[in-house]
Amino acid sequence: MKKIGIKHDFSVLAITLIPIGIALNVTIGQIVSILKLPLFLDTAGTIVVGMIAGPWVGLITGGLSNLVRGIVDPVLIAFAPVSMAMGLLAGLLSYKGMVNNLLKAIIAGVMAGIISVVIATPITVMVFGGISGTGSDVITAFFLAAGFDMWQAVTVQKIIIESIDRILCFFIAYWIVKKMSARYLVKHNYGASYIKN
Repeated sequence: MKKIGIKHDFSVLAITLIPIGIALNVTIGQIVSILKLPLFLDTAGTIVVGMIAGPWVGLITGGLSNLVRGIVDPVLIAFAPVSMAMGLLAGLLSYKGMVNNLLKAIIAGVMAGIISVVIATPITVMVFGGISGTGSDVITAFFLAAGFDMWQAVTVQKIIIESIDRILCFFIAYWIVKKMSARYLVKHNYGASYIKN
């Protein structure tokens, strides 16, 4: 495994992985949006890129994904910091060997859920007044009807949704990476740790 850093992460091969991560995010995000599910699952591609190409490539993939998806749904541009944090986290955890088995991937998903709640809650409340036009707004409405104030309702909704969403995203990303060939993984800075011994 190479040294962590911007210079080391941005190889030609890593850069070519960015559009693939974006396409995966867009595809999954569109399916979830069409089905009006209360989840997002739109960072799995970002996490894949972060896991094998590094934190900085993951961060860029997350930001660009939200900009691309923001063409259709401008609300998503405001949540770019969440996606960027997921790519950065996936890369850092991969560097430390903390995503190289299923249990670790689930734990990484829990950590990612906490970070998502911290970043997404203020964006949802301060930028969108608590309602961002996603399927998870139903849960926010439920908690508002139960007597919670807006900050409490959004925070509880984010804890529930973001935790489940990030665990599933890390699971999907881990599954995708484990299906990649050893010949391909070894070419990436962080891919070697996912090769079966």
